[in-house]
Amino acid sequence: MKQATGRGRPRDAEIDRKILDAARTLLAEGGYRALAFDSISQMTDIPRSMIYRRWPTKAHLANEISTGGDDGLPDVIDAEGLDAQVLALVHQVFDRYRRPDIAAAAIGVIAATQGDRTVQDELGAKAETVARDELSAIVARGKAAGLIDPASSADTLFDMIVGTLIYRALFSMKPIPPDYAEQVTRMIVDGLAVRP
Repeated sequence: MKQATGRGRPRDAEIDRKILDAARTLLAEGGYRALAFDSISQMTDIPRSMIYRRWPTKAHLANEISTGGDDGLPDVIDAEGLDAQVLALVHQVFDRYRRPDIAAAAIGVIAATQGDRTVQDELGAKAETVARDELSAIVARGKAAGLIDPASSADTLFDMIVGTLIYRALFSMKPIPPDYAEQVTRMIVDGLAVRP
């Protein structure tokens, strides 16, 4: 199976998958420091040059693991209401960043690109823009249905969900209560809901 890249020869999706699987294993077992193209090459028998052609640095590879893979934001507001919509968003973000490979990739990319806004923009801009646009559409429909206060900002909601959950999943040393996603959901819904 081939995957087009837009220029040059099409990429082989199976090679991409093998590289990503090996990278996820290294990240989960040893963190960002363990992620090395030499190690991936040894694990997969794929030459380093083929890895570099796909991802020029390990930050680019880790970024694909930390930001890729989802089929978009869950969108259940029309069928299930505001509480279910926020809970689905909270679970998606929280469950994702609690995975060891994704956590290590995200922390590694943050550290590797610290202070370099050009690289940060290159790596994160597209995924963030797509996610913010999806959430904006969901919020607009919630407002039109009378479920979300018209003054609510989709961008602020995005920051609240992603910032809160990534901080707790990746950086906090406090134990995570079993109902943490539900607690966060209740607080966010209380701030979004239309007041009678």
